Amino acid sequence: MDLNLSLFAYGGFSHTVEQQLPDLNEPLKAVSHKLPRRSDRLTQLCLLGLRHTPDSDTFEAGTHLVLASGDANLNSTILNSEQIFDSGTLPNPIGFINTVNNSTAYHLCVSLGIQGQAISVSRDHCSLEAGLQIAATLQHSDPSPILLGTVDEIPNDPQQHRRRLHMPPTTPLAEGSFWFHCGHPQQQEPPIATIEYCGPMRDSRNVGDFLRERQISHHLLGDLLRESALSEIQLPGERLVTQSQGHYLTQNADYLQRWLDSARPGERLGLLNNTSGSKRLTVTLILKR
Repeated sequence: MDLNLSLFAYGGFSHTVEQQLPDLNEPLKAVSHKLPRRSDRLTQLCLLGLRHTPDSDTFEAGTHLVLASGDANLNSTILNSEQIFDSGTLPNPIGFINTVNNSTAYHLCVSLGIQGQAISVSRDHCSLEAGLQIAATLQHSDPSPILLGTVDEIPNDPQQHRRRLHMPPTTPLAEGSFWFHCGHPQQQEPPIATIEYCGPMRDSRNVGDFLRERQISHHLLGDLLRESALSEIQLPGERLVTQSQGHYLTQNADYLQRWLDSARPGERLGLLNNTSGSKRLTVTLILKR
């Protein structure tokens, strides 16, 4: 799927959690936007990520919001499920509302003062890619700015979450939020990068030829592909070596931003990713301007 989606700014933050979940109250004091009442951790992580993103103090009223998350409102869902099944009581209205996955996007729109479309999407490790496709679809019909974010959180009990996922007790977990200011290529401000393509490739045997045709300078394998057969294939371009912070489904947004930090104009990245249990690749091509 050819996108031609322009990127004008980016930023975000993440951290690794070993045992105890860090409190966010202190860093939230530096956030310029008004924190929604009774906001959950997912919303707070989004606002912290935006704080580290340039040009995120004010937005045009018509800005669209696309929020991509691997697990979405995981903490609220776990807490409410435990209350129902362990205590036999129903969650309070706010607790229930926070389990609705688009509630975070709604809270962000209110906090940021934007009135465009608010769309949430989740596609496991390929949630960023799904968000890019939605943003490109919006841009084809509306020249308004688009704010694209990724976010994932760790539940209150990290050790219990490791057991839930059948992970060793020392497995690092990570959470964070990364953002991209997207818009129409016709905007006056020059873009810093262009998302040229994002789509599935059903036959991974052809991926090398596809990347050669697109003349990529670098390629990057998503976390699920590091130990796969694809990692043994000689792909065109320099392979980027990434350091994972831990189990974190939308970590490829961080990898992409790190490449943008160091890439030179004219260089092109091929980002290869897939979802759990699927053999179908998702390929994203990014050109640094």
